[in-house]
Amino acid sequence: MIRSLLVVDGTNVSWAWPRARPLMVAGRHRDAQALLLSYSQSSPLLTQHDELVIVFDGPPHRLLGVRSPRVRILYPDPGTSADHRIIELVEVHRHRGAPALLVSSDRALRDAVRSLGATTMGAMELISVIDRRGAAGPGHPPRAGLEKPLPSAEDTRDWLRRFNHHQGRRGQKEGDSR
Repeated sequence: MIRSLLVVDGTNVSWAWPRARPLMVAGRHRDAQALLLSYSQSSPLLTQHDELVIVFDGPPHRLLGVRSPRVRILYPDPGTSADHRIIELVEVHRHRGAPALLVSSDRALRDAVRSLGATTMGAMELISVIDRRGAAGPGHPPRAGLEKPLPSAEDTRDWLRRFNHHQGRRGQKEGDSR
């Protein structure tokens, strides 16, 4: 029987998820990992895939709450990265002829697993599945399919102010540093 595999780049998704990001910033990685595990298991993911594997960076944490034998939490072996572990996992699975889907917004990792025949989707797409209310943060609707949030008008104005892009440059040609 060919089993479909869903591999989640757990650290990448945790940093992208507005609900988990504050935990990551505070250095509470284990709490962010437990949150991602909890939301993933409570979502439709286990009805859509035969196996869910979440791979996190860093040293292993004992995460409680794995409720299904079809869910695994993995960490990289010492001296390797989570990306390396993900590529190995997908490679073995694809060698068996089974479909594999990677969730990550890391473009280099996505390219690597695509070259092995796997499919990919961005972190925000997964977040919109597991957390419909909190995918884009408080007061914002989920935006499935986007890998990174779009900047707000305020972010753009701040960026322009910081880099003095709109002042004193009128009349200059592109590349002209006068």
